[in-house]
Amino acid sequence: MKCKILLFLNFTFGFCLLGNQGNTWINSDLNELEKNARDGDPYAQGFLALCHIHGDKELNISFDSANYWAKMSADSNHWLGLFAIGYLHRFPPLGPDPQKVSNYYNQVFSDPDGRLVKNAGLGDPVASYVIGEIFTAEELEPKLSPDIEFAAKHYALSSRGGYSAGSVQHALLKIHANSIVSDSLDIGKDVETGIELLKQTAKLNLPSAHHFLGHSYFKGTGVEKDYQMALIHFQAAADRGYSTSQLIVAHFYAYGLTGPAKIDIALRYANLALEQEREKAVEKIAEYENLLSKSQPIPPVKPVDSVDLDIPSPDSSSLLPPPLPPSPQQGLNPPEDSLSENNRLPPIYQTAPLDNSIKSDNEITQQESASTVESALVSEKLELAKKHYFGREMKLDLNLAFKLFSELSMMGNAEAARYLGIMYLRGKGVDKNQNEALNWFEKAAAGGDELAKRNLKTLKMLVNKN
Repeated sequence: MKCKILLFLNFTFGFCLLGNQGNTWINSDLNELEKNARDGDPYAQGFLALCHIHGDKELNISFDSANYWAKMSADSNHWLGLFAIGYLHRFPPLGPDPQKVSNYYNQVFSDPDGRLVKNAGLGDPVASYVIGEIFTAEELEPKLSPDIEFAAKHYALSSRGGYSAGSVQHALLKIHANSIVSDSLDIGKDVETGIELLKQTAKLNLPSAHHFLGHSYFKGTGVEKDYQMALIHFQAAADRGYSTSQLIVAHFYAYGLTGPAKIDIALRYANLALEQEREKAVEKIAEYENLLSKSQPIPPVKPVDSVDLDIPSPDSSSLLPPPLPPSPQQGLNPPEDSLSENNRLPPIYQTAPLDNSIKSDNEITQQESASTVESALVSEKLELAKKHYFGREMKLDLNLAFKLFSELSMMGNAEAARYLGIMYLRGKGVDKNQNEALNWFEKAAAGGDELAKRNLKTLKMLVNKN
């Protein structure tokens, strides 16, 4: 089936660069798009849903608005509306729900009329983007295996057609892919070109472009490390509704990573993340309110608690799409001029476990702050390990989970050490080994993991009884 699609697209693409609905709505202004959506055009409705998902056409990311227009489009059985609903089920509050993602994506891809494929064949950049997303969706396994190379070709076509969301995915592939083969489309790893593409897309104020550009400045990937520029881009995305960015920006301000600590602003951004990242946001709010109550002029350094700075590699057979609509505008408002010193630009992904160590003195250097945020990178690997361990959001893979937990535990992560103890205790992915379980529980407990301490106590009691 895939080969037939590829042959069809290769044959038709050069001859059918005529008008299509994707190009029409990409090039339209927001008023025209909204008018046609209200008038019942299902393609316009589906595209407007994607605009609310991605923050396209200067819209703020909005889960409610995206869901509304996606349902309107899907009610007409339009492929773009069905795809948008499936995409929304990858993230809270509708998801993560892999089964529903699979159901909706399968409706789109297995359509007997082949409407998605036909639109892509006519040079529709939005349809090419959707094909790219479907071929990077692990939720469809085993019916359809992810194929990054195939998806990359369509992200490239989407980007060349002017679709911003496709450009971001294409840029990420060029920055992070390991020489994906396609000389004609130039998809191979090319960090400089990928960064330039992100910069061009960020000029269109797409939050995800700002987010990943911020990541590049934070890590020094393709650009010189610059934490102030990272914050500028993270904040641009945060201000447009990118929930993970909101938590990252909150941490930057709470712990003064690029200047004086401003806990009131940190609280504001943590509140903004409540709907999309409720558990993490509630914890951060409590943490910041505690700092505020102690009236510490410079709070002690702590690692980012719910931020993930890593970008998934195409090698993982899954390009994660940008995070979804976050929360309503709640919480403390900073003084009107409190953000004026920062040019507005965007944020990044996920989170890391909290390190409860507190420094004795109140001096925070930029180097210390950077190393603090750097520790947040452990978070994504830990979350990825858990997902493979539980088979949550991606396939169960105990071998990979064991490998990731082992790497993290060697870095001193207590929670990862606890999971190794559980695996040895239960024989999950490894042979049962009570001594190894004890060893890892002891390491986790020594690292401060409370659950490991309880597990260790229980296991020692069982060993003594035997």
